[in-house]
Amino acid sequence: MEKQQEVEYKVLLTKEEFYRLANHFTPLEFNLQINHYYKSTNSKSYAFRIREKNGERLFTLKENDNGKVFEYEKIITTDINQDDQIVRLLASKGVFPPYHELGCLKTYRAIHYNGLGELCFDINIYNGIIDYEIEYEVKKPHDYIETFNKILSKIEKEYVENSKSKYKRFLESMEGEQV
Repeated sequence: MEKQQEVEYKVLLTKEEFYRLANHFTPLEFNLQINHYYKSTNSKSYAFRIREKNGERLFTLKENDNGKVFEYEKIITTDINQDDQIVRLLASKGVFPPYHELGCLKTYRAIHYNGLGELCFDINIYNGIIDYEIEYEVKKPHDYIETFNKILSKIEKEYVENSKSKYKRFLESMEGEQV
C-alpha cells in the first residue's frame, strides 16, 4: 500500500471564474470520478473513500499528522473486507467493520500538468450542490504558492484558503441528516 504526503492547495471559484481560468489551459478533457465515502460505526476519527475512475476503484485513507496530511492508497479489485492490507491498516487506526456508506460525490475533473504539479479543474456535484474548485497538487519541490498565484493571477485572483476538503463540504451538505 502506498503512503505519501499530500501537498495541495485549493480554492473555490464562481462558475464564471472557473471557466475563465480553464480557457487559459485548453484543451482540457474532463473525466468523471465518483467518491464513495465510508465510515465505521465504531470510529469517529477516520473515514475513507473509494474512488471509481476509468473502471478502477482506489481506496484512500487520509490522516492528519501534526499539520501534514498523509494518504494511504491502494487499487482494489475485491471487497475491502477481503483485502488484508486494508483490513490491517484500518484496524491499526481503530477502524473496524461494519462500514456504512455516507454517500457519494461526483467530480468532473480535468488535469493540467506543468512539470511541477497538477492543476485540477473540478466540478463537484453532491446533495443537490454544484461547486467549482481549483486544486494545485504539488508533485515536485518548488515555490508552489508563487506558482499557484501566477496561475490564479490570470483571473485576477490570489490564493487565499477558502475551501474545505470535498469530504468536509460533503458532510456539511448533509447537516441535519443522520451521519
